[in-house]
Amino acid sequence: MIKNMSDWKIHTPAGVSDILPDECEKKKETESVLWSVFSAAGYREVETPSFEYYDCYAGEGGELSQETLYKFFDEQGRILALRPDFTTSIARMAATKLADAPMPQRYLYSGNVFRIEQCEGARRREFTQCGIELIGSYAPAADAEVIAAAMEAVLAAGIEDFTMEIGQVAFFNGLVEQAGLDQATTEKLRERIDSKDGVGIKAIADKLGIDEDIKRLLVELPYMFGDMSVLEKAYVPGLNETSRAALDNLKRIYELLCLYGFEEYISIDLGMLQSIDYYTGSIFKGYARGLGFPICGGGRYDNLMGRFGRPAGAVGVALGVNRILAALPEGASAPAKISRSLIFAEKNAEGIGYDLAYNLRVNGCLVEYYIGEGDFSEAEEYAVDTGCGSMLRIFADGRLLIKDLARNEVTETTANEFLGYYEEADGHDHDCDCGCHDHHHDHGCGC
Repeated sequence: MIKNMSDWKIHTPAGVSDILPDECEKKKETESVLWSVFSAAGYREVETPSFEYYDCYAGEGGELSQETLYKFFDEQGRILALRPDFTTSIARMAATKLADAPMPQRYLYSGNVFRIEQCEGARRREFTQCGIELIGSYAPAADAEVIAAAMEAVLAAGIEDFTMEIGQVAFFNGLVEQAGLDQATTEKLRERIDSKDGVGIKAIADKLGIDEDIKRLLVELPYMFGDMSVLEKAYVPGLNETSRAALDNLKRIYELLCLYGFEEYISIDLGMLQSIDYYTGSIFKGYARGLGFPICGGGRYDNLMGRFGRPAGAVGVALGVNRILAALPEGASAPAKISRSLIFAEKNAEGIGYDLAYNLRVNGCLVEYYIGEGDFSEAEEYAVDTGCGSMLRIFADGRLLIKDLARNEVTETTANEFLGYYEEADGHDHDCDCGCHDHHHDHGCGC
């Protein structure tokens, strides 16, 4: 417990946290896996500012309400906001700086976003997202591509027991349009559907002068999830063109995802209503078994680009890196660690030690130079404590002792012979575990 204000400096604010070396290594490896999947599908990485003018986000409503934004002022008194997501910033970038680029445009991003959230469960105020945006297509094939890429990324990250739930905002909008509901009643109905309040939905529907089939559809909407039979059930007589077209669109997306080979992971959910206002068509969320929150989510946002002066069809998905890490099954293989070596230079051998370290590093090795004031035994103790695989002890006359810390074996050579190997063997493949990635060697380092 903090007893006085001076103690605040040793704590982090609510909703943020330090990421320590082992956890950070695993997180970066996961980000790299996600990035590789998206990059292989033709998405090119972009970076957007960590903060934008407040106007960039103003008026979106829904999940990104203005109350969730971290706002501050610049030196001229203009309101700025930390980015609460990447989609809006990328839409602005694509509509302005990349307005003349060929369509469709495929963008990849990875970085932190900031939202004022109640810090409970998995909710954080700063968290990492990795995702993609496909801009310039209204075709169902674009939705299917983004959803399939997200599922491939989740699988590549090591999560196999998950479900991608897919819905259609336009289907609900069509029902609202057909029922002639005002904005207040629409929002109330949306809340009832989200909370699966069948009694509340029926109370609203009973007051509407619409066909009984449409009323029944509204009441059953929260429970309409599953396979293709859900769509067949939704095609009720009297359904207006907007809702019917939305079902046709969702059906086509589902068929394409089956062609991708992801049928076993897909669940249709017509009662899923995303709260971010810019979604206009397909919406989707991915859930891993055992977690009560989505690990990824996205949808189609055909109106957002128009806010920045260049209307275009667009669809995207964001994967929560922190949530994916939380969803990884116990016993999931940790990223392979590349062993490090520690160089210890005896008196008057520092120059040779620095040269040795440099040459090993340019050959792909991970090498740390001991800068402590202790003797070799203390350096060795440090190497063991920090997980080094080997120690290289260099003497002033160039003699070199390489100790395999795991096998407790020592090989004696000279610095010239050791480094000469790399010059001769440059270009050969190898599979040692001393941290040297690109060259085969048999110098007996034992690391």
